[in-house]
Amino acid sequence: MDIHGLIKNKTSIRAYKTDPVPLETVQRILEAASMAPSWANRQCWRFIVVDTHVGKNIIGQASGQPKIIKAFKDAPYVIVLCAYIRESGVKNGLEYFMFDCGLAMNNLVLAAEAEGLSTCIVGWFNEGAIRGLLNIPQEVAIVAFTPLGYADESKRLRKRKKLDEIVYYNRWGKNQN
Repeated sequence: MDIHGLIKNKTSIRAYKTDPVPLETVQRILEAASMAPSWANRQCWRFIVVDTHVGKNIIGQASGQPKIIKAFKDAPYVIVLCAYIRESGVKNGLEYFMFDCGLAMNNLVLAAEAEGLSTCIVGWFNEGAIRGLLNIPQEVAIVAFTPLGYADESKRLRKRKKLDEIVYYNRWGKNQN
């Protein structure tokens, strides 16, 4: 499938098979994530691959989302995305580590899709539980995490806004016509 097909078919999956995924596949996905652009090529991101039952369960619970806790237990892996904040830039008071990590996570989910795997990015969670579990230093931000595995549910087409609702030409509010 070409990149346009991958993007159009990508959807968040909340039910996973327990089928194993080869570690080599996970490493290819992480390599794709690491190829994302970043502030001054500083590559502030760090990834933690979690494959223990206890670890995946605690991370799932930390999501605070009862509907997807089972997804974290069942998926063979959970990938936790962190950032060394000091390794990214700051401009006009804005820290760019979140932007850098967003680019890396997007590469990760598209690479997973290309490998026939699924993801569900979680960006709101109990940070303390995850920090303690994974021994993450205080100077490192926990940005997001996702289960990684084979989907155990059908993909649902996502409703998207029409381009004329979100794209302007030459100035705000001006459509193409």
